[in-house]
Amino acid sequence: MQVFEFVLAIIAMGMIFKLIKFAIAHNKLPRRDDALNQELVERLNQVEERVRVLERIVTDEKYDLKQQFKDLGT
Repeated sequence: MQVFEFVLAIIAMGMIFKLIKFAIAHNKLPRRDDALNQELVERLNQVEERVRVLERIVTDEKYDLKQQFKDLGT
């Protein structure tokens, strides 16, 4: 009986594999509007550039010195 169960398990795995492959092949999501994607990419690039500028300002030695003077003044 163990051989029969083994063969049945192999057949079931093969069918599950084919079912998953079929589902992946036929479940492609429709593409969104390319104009919207382009706008979002541009906005993301702008945000990344802003973050780079802020990182440059905060890591600058002059910024740290100005912050220390500001803390002393208050």
